[in-house]
Amino acid sequence: MPNALIVRPGSELLSPTKTGRAAQYVRMSTDHQRYSTQNQAAAIAVYAAQHDLVIVRTYADEGRSGLRIQQREGLIALIEDVRNGRTDFDHILVYDVSRWGRFQNADESAYYEFTCQQAGIKVCYCAEEFDNDGSVIASIVKNLKRVMAAEYSRELSVKVHAGACRVASLGFKQGGAAGYALQRELVDEDRRSRGIILIKGQRKHLQTDRVLVRPGPEQEQRIVAQIFREYVVHRRSQSSIARLLNKEKVPNHRGTPWSDDMIRNILKNEAYIGNSVYNRKSFKLKQVMKKNPPELWVRATGLYEPIVDNSIFRRAQVLLSEQYVRLSDEALLKKLNEALAINGKLSVSIMAGMDGMPSPALYAYRFGSLRAAFRRVGYVNSERDFDYLDAREESDAELLRQASLIATRVRALGAAAIFNESTKVLMVDGKLGISLRMARYYTAPRHAPVWLVHRRTVEPAEHLLALRLDEETNRQVRDYFLIPLSKMASQVIALTTTSRSRFAAYRCATVDDVLRAVLTKVAALPP
Repeated sequence: MPNALIVRPGSELLSPTKTGRAAQYVRMSTDHQRYSTQNQAAAIAVYAAQHDLVIVRTYADEGRSGLRIQQREGLIALIEDVRNGRTDFDHILVYDVSRWGRFQNADESAYYEFTCQQAGIKVCYCAEEFDNDGSVIASIVKNLKRVMAAEYSRELSVKVHAGACRVASLGFKQGGAAGYALQRELVDEDRRSRGIILIKGQRKHLQTDRVLVRPGPEQEQRIVAQIFREYVVHRRSQSSIARLLNKEKVPNHRGTPWSDDMIRNILKNEAYIGNSVYNRKSFKLKQVMKKNPPELWVRATGLYEPIVDNSIFRRAQVLLSEQYVRLSDEALLKKLNEALAINGKLSVSIMAGMDGMPSPALYAYRFGSLRAAFRRVGYVNSERDFDYLDAREESDAELLRQASLIATRVRALGAAAIFNESTKVLMVDGKLGISLRMARYYTAPRHAPVWLVHRRTVEPAEHLLALRLDEETNRQVRDYFLIPLSKMASQVIALTTTSRSRFAAYRCATVDDVLRAVLTKVAALPP
């Protein structure tokens, strides 16, 4: 490798005969620049000479974080070669434990090392004081080093986040796209413009430079003003505005047709009144993306002349909030009483068929269960089983647990995996989107038992993973169905117990089967 230490023949470091062949793994973190890959290689070369080893292969990850194995092509290739028997070496030389990785779960670091040991390959940490020989002392020290490596990343994450929040509070942008009708301007640390407008994909090069968001092209600013005017003054819906813009063939920053979500994001974006808001979401240590409560948001105001009048923006926020009015318990029970008086009985289907009736799930959440809500209005002769609504919170927790398990297993196999808790979508290797849904057991008169799977009208994924629950309790996952969305013509499908079902080919009996199916699909996708 370039600039690595080369031990010349005849050197006192070199013994007369070589008895082992080794591969070296070097990594330079984006967060920790103290040791370059060349310096690591030099130290490893000395260790190899002193232990009668010849370095025959190099695996390198330059500028890669050690928090996860994702995007570490060098380590991924190393583990794949070991698993598939494509190795011509019996040692792997690493500078120290932290270069192997700063995994937040120390067991993950141990897992990759154990994979090598199973193949008869020893992992050696060249700069550590202990010999990785499996002794009690070495095992204790090695695991302590793994925990310390992970803790370093946790401490650094806190410091970096605090610094980013401070910079954001000064009005500087902390990464990401500017948005429609906005642009990014490069400035120095004193806010003096560099005369450069950063386009998509461009970044600042000097650490002391900053990026400010500024109003973009005037034509796009006029479109933003039109969107607010249509919504606030003319009271057009978000979908109606999107259809209007698409009909007029107005382009947007994504190069795709306008959608309800795009319109909603514009209506909610404080950047159009000259503000910036940071820390709405967090992705700490690259584990799970979470929404933060408003009290943790970092807001800077009055950064530039507003594109939209403040009064119109505030009115838009009121209208948006009125779409999700919180009814009191008394108001909910009053509506339920009215439904009972009209129909003489209550059920989920009756509630769904009435205009202005809140959802059964809201009643179950507010009163503990749907049956409890029915009892509050004097209706106790319910023939339907609403246990699935009573168990909604437990079901959501089980889905999150399953998603975390699958994501962890995917990462352990060398692929990237990120689960978005808000959308319930698992993204694998940045290429395959999988929407997770529960399939609850359902029985009805004159119909065979089925498991119902509900998909959204617009799914942000290409596949749906249905977690089929058991018949007895509707609590435990019994198996899985990995179904392409192209095979789901309707928003609700029914899974059956028969092998003749058109969805039977997509059944996965265990999590291992799910992993094989997912990674097979990922491998078939273009890079």
